[in-house]
Parts: sequence; C-alpha cells; structure tokens
Amino acid sequence: MKVHTLVVGLLQTNCYVAEDEGSGKAVAIDPGGNGQEILDFIDSRGLDLRYIVITHGHIDHFLETGFIQAKKPVPVLISKADSVFLEDPGWMRAFPGNETMIRPKEVGFVKEGDVITFGNTGLQVLGTPGHSPGSVCLYRPGSGDSGRRVPGVLFSGDLIFSVSVGRTDLPGGDTGQLLDSIRNKVLILPDDTVIYPGHGEPTTVGRERTENPFLF
Repeated sequence: MKVHTLVVGLLQTNCYVAEDEGSGKAVAIDPGGNGQEILDFIDSRGLDLRYIVITHGHIDHFLETGFIQAKKPVPVLISKADSVFLEDPGWMRAFPGNETMIRPKEVGFVKEGDVITFGNTGLQVLGTPGHSPGSVCLYRPGSGDSGRRVPGVLFSGDLIFSVSVGRTDLPGGDTGQLLDSIRNKVLILPDDTVIYPGHGEPTTVGRERTENPFLF
C-alpha cells in the first residue's frame, strides 16, 4: 500500500489517498477541502477509487465528500455515531463552505472489527472515541520479519498527533475516552507502526509511547 498525503482546507487537514499498488484501487480518507484537487490527483495516477472514508464527523474532515462522490459514485463510510454530522454539522454550521456543501447520498456505517478492502489491501476499523463520540482509526498491520519488515500503518484522524493528542473541549469530546482509546488501541501496536494523523506530520507508535507528554 502506498500512502499519498494532500493537505487541504482552511484547517490544513491531511486527506490521505491510500493506494493498493498491485491493482490501482484506492480509498480517499478525510476529504476536508480542495475537492477538485483530490479528484485531479486520483485521476493523474489513474486510480480506481472504491471508497471515501471519514474518520470522524467534524466538517474539516468531510467538507468535500459529497462533491467527490458526485463525480465518482462510490460509498461513503463513517461510524453511525458520527454520521448525523453529514446531514447537519451541528455546532460547525459556521464553518466556511457549509452552506454550499453537497451532502453525500450513499453512506455506509463502519464499526470496530470491520475491514475495508480495496484490491489486496485491507484496513481494519478500530473504534476510538474521545475526540468525537464515533471517531475511528484505520489500521493496516505490518508484515515480514525483522530483515524485510514492512511497518504497519495507522490513519488516526484527530485521536493522536505527533507528540500531542486530539482536543476534547469540543461538543462530544471526552478526555478519559480519548486516553483510553490511545492506550488500548494505539499503544498496543508495534513500535514501528507509522501513524498518519489528521493534521501535521506522521509519527510512530514507538515515538508516542516514549515522547508524548499527554500519555505520561
């Protein structure tokens, strides 16, 4: 799997295009802005988009979902708990672009234990509430032995960042839940697992285990 990062929208959200290199099938994760740029990138690589996946229901992570789906009619996947925000952003109504946002039409729900498959790649869904009630992470395990190791990959949304964690002062946030999610779902993964967060630079589980001051 190859991971492409596009930084989009007013809040500099990381939209990820995860590509199964063997088949050219792909998923777009958190298209929070610059919808045409995302489409142009997908088309420039000749990718076959299979799903749009939203890690949580904050508008800076899904603003362009409906726009992309209108051009490429693929299912949108989100947790049931956060799916209500696709119809009504709630406290995020004032976010620029909300008034003209296209609501997605085909929406499916994902939950803990589901696997999102595209080509020969599967992303495991981890239920990780805390930043929002229905936040999820997407995990692809590593493979190989120590000599030819391919590290695992975790798309963490706004659960955890490089030496930081997601905020919990927004409606629906819960600090205890967030820390439990990190400790019980993220820190149990191998240290070489690469974390691709919703904002900012990638990090690793090992680094966060030893350097993240919010986890001590």
